[in-house]
Amino acid sequence: VAPERRAREEANQQLHDAQTKLQRIIDKVAQLEETLVTLTNQYKAAIEAKVKCQTEADATSATISLADRLVNGLASEKIRWGNSVKSMKKQATMLPGDVLLVASVISYLGCFTKSYRVDLLENYWMPKFSTLPTEIPNSMGYQGANVLSLLTDDVIIAGWNNEGLPSDQMSTENATILTNSLKWPMMIDPQLQGIKWIKNKYSESLTTIRLGQQDYLKTIEKWVSEGKVLLIENMPEDIDPVLDPLLGRQLIKKGKAIKLGDREVEYNQNFKLFLHCKMTNPHYKPEFQAQTTLINFTVTKSGLEDQLLAEVVKADRPDLEEQKAALTRQQNEFKILLKSLEDDLLQRLSSAGEDSLSDSSLVENLENTKKTAAEIEEKVKLAKITSEQIDSARELYRPAAARASVLYFILNDLNKIHPMYQFSLKSFSVVFDCAIQKAVMDNDVDTRVRNLTESITHQVFIYTTRGLFECD
Repeated sequence: VAPERRAREEANQQLHDAQTKLQRIIDKVAQLEETLVTLTNQYKAAIEAKVKCQTEADATSATISLADRLVNGLASEKIRWGNSVKSMKKQATMLPGDVLLVASVISYLGCFTKSYRVDLLENYWMPKFSTLPTEIPNSMGYQGANVLSLLTDDVIIAGWNNEGLPSDQMSTENATILTNSLKWPMMIDPQLQGIKWIKNKYSESLTTIRLGQQDYLKTIEKWVSEGKVLLIENMPEDIDPVLDPLLGRQLIKKGKAIKLGDREVEYNQNFKLFLHCKMTNPHYKPEFQAQTTLINFTVTKSGLEDQLLAEVVKADRPDLEEQKAALTRQQNEFKILLKSLEDDLLQRLSSAGEDSLSDSSLVENLENTKKTAAEIEEKVKLAKITSEQIDSARELYRPAAARASVLYFILNDLNKIHPMYQFSLKSFSVVFDCAIQKAVMDNDVDTRVRNLTESITHQVFIYTTRGLFECD
């Protein structure tokens, strides 16, 4: 029994030793696993920190790249914008004189011809500014339509020309006065050039009526309440008194209604009214002239010469006139596009906030703008060369157009002999076109121009003598 007891004790001792050793191993494994978890967490944290640093590095690199692109993109604009800021600061000091001059032009010059406008501005108003005890600062001399440069720019003028407004300075001034006057504009337009532009400008939204036509007053009431654009053409010298509240904008009910006849009509602030007169020298009552802004759209000699030149070239060299028209449209579109791109860029810069470098679309827009502007600049240079070539070819025909323009104004002066002698530009244009068709063709341009001049003179002479009466 004793050996078996010893064997059992030895076995128990071995078991105890084995269990103790196993426990130590288990404790060691637990410790290692705990260390593994700690190291794993540290590894994950390190990886996350690395990814975050890499992301920040990439973002910083992208920001630096955007900053470089933005700086490079705006570098060329810095000088131009800097000059613009200086110019605007200088203009701000001259605003009193500029505003006074522009307000005077809009209020008083519209009814005069170009010679009287020039005389008033150069010989009366501008000198008066400098002779006052306290000189009124102003930035504008009379440079054609530039006297109204505070109210318009090349882009607006280009849009008007595309709508059919003649490109001479007188027409540009008239359009500027018309679009900026608070009073309803009254167009003195015997040649129908202004009314043609208005109809093209407003096209489908415009309604044309004449005083005296059936239910014309109901049409006016409807358009006043709906806020539409209304054109009253061929206005007589005697205006129906029922229209006085409309012409004078005599609103009632805090500006919400107007009285036409015995009816009160709701007044829509979007309503626009244009008045038109075909008479060359109408005599309206002072009250009517005070209620409206008279604008003289009567054609000028230089303006008519340019228009007739276009007709001559169109008939004799249609290829040149088509190129000229296409080139003019292209230049106008370029001006409008450049203005639009610059305005969009400035709007994005102003609304970018403090962190403008995070706006990649801003930089991309800037680069696209500069790229487009560079392309347009190149096209403008090429177009300028082409335009000079076309103008040189067109100028060869100017003597014929100048003769026709002079003849038209001579015909217009015949009414000084007797009021019955009235010649419309439309009928003169028919005679002019007929003369071009009857002129003898010749390959030599100088000879062809002489033939055109003689044919125009002869046809106008025949046309005029046919309508002359013998003196009693």
